Amino acid sequence: MEGWWRGGLAALAWLTVAGTAGGAQLTAVRAESGAGGATVRLSLSGPVRAAVHDVGLASGGVARVYVDLPRGTGLAPGVPRSLTLDRPPTRVRVGRGERGVVRVVLELGGAAGYRVLRPASGSEIVVSVALPHDAPADPVKRPEASVLARAGEPHSPKIVIDPGHGGHDPGAQGYAVEKEVTLAIAQRLAALLRERLGAETVLTRTDDETLSLADRTARANAEGADLFVSIHANANPSGRLHGIETYYLDNAADRATSRLAAMENGLDLLHPRGHGSDLRYILSDLVQVGKMDESIALARAVQRAVVATARSRYPYVTDLGVKRGPFYVLVGAYMPCVLIETSFLTHPLEGRRLARTEYQAMIADGVASGVGRFLADSRRARTL
Repeated sequence: MEGWWRGGLAALAWLTVAGTAGGAQLTAVRAESGAGGATVRLSLSGPVRAAVHDVGLASGGVARVYVDLPRGTGLAPGVPRSLTLDRPPTRVRVGRGERGVVRVVLELGGAAGYRVLRPASGSEIVVSVALPHDAPADPVKRPEASVLARAGEPHSPKIVIDPGHGGHDPGAQGYAVEKEVTLAIAQRLAALLRERLGAETVLTRTDDETLSLADRTARANAEGADLFVSIHANANPSGRLHGIETYYLDNAADRATSRLAAMENGLDLLHPRGHGSDLRYILSDLVQVGKMDESIALARAVQRAVVATARSRYPYVTDLGVKRGPFYVLVGAYMPCVLIETSFLTHPLEGRRLARTEYQAMIADGVASGVGRFLADSRRARTL
């Protein structure tokens, strides 16, 4: 039953199919019975963000599941208001819930568990229900992103950590080399997340390996990660700039951020010859389909925690804040994702600090605290 949600008192999770309602409609509700359970498919005219929550039983089964579509989502003519099946979910009801949201209720009657899937098309929500001791195969065969958790018990998150640069790409250089610093921090961060959160951690690289930027988020997507954290170190030609900053992906950026993005991207992707419009399309598409709100919240939690941890141990730490930028390494990620510039390798004070293992450990400590805070806040927000 690994990966299936099981009932507790109650649980809530956000499923970002893509973007916001924007006049989208629920166009169809279909239910299919199988040997091990049943599948309910919700078809939509456009991308929406749905909230999924359940009510569990003391026995460990699930009584019912609610799928709430955002305000402004319509009901297309012909959508059935009720469906009856011969196995869980025994009944599916469609109507208006609190504050006018479209609500789909699945009566599971003590089913062993369920799974919520987002197919690659982005315009469908699939709820797969398992009978006791007989879980069905995934109902969707094409590549997909899934929301996996256990209702009523803590979810062990899977976190992909990306040590920036590597191999033939050394990254920024100053009092240390970026690719070496980022790998050291990432390895320490992975250990802390496993120890503190019981997280499953995956590094995009574990040695001095050359990876394309696209391969990094592709790995996170293939792993079905809950979070993606890319670790970097900053640089400035003058050697005077210093501080810590955290980024989330957005195509809009100021000139300074654009220069940094060009450096981290390895070339000037903001004004390339021949495929500039393609990149802007990719970036805009990610803003629409990615978890923007969650990425911002994750960036804020990480930035606050890293700065607070650093200031408790080192003087003169500058908080450069949370910013948005067009970082190619974040393009295509299906989960909340951030990029942290841990300090400036070119600054006489910060550069020397970054070269030391104790400072690297401190940065990892701060990032782990920020990730933990983000996950704790998310769990509180999802409690009914």
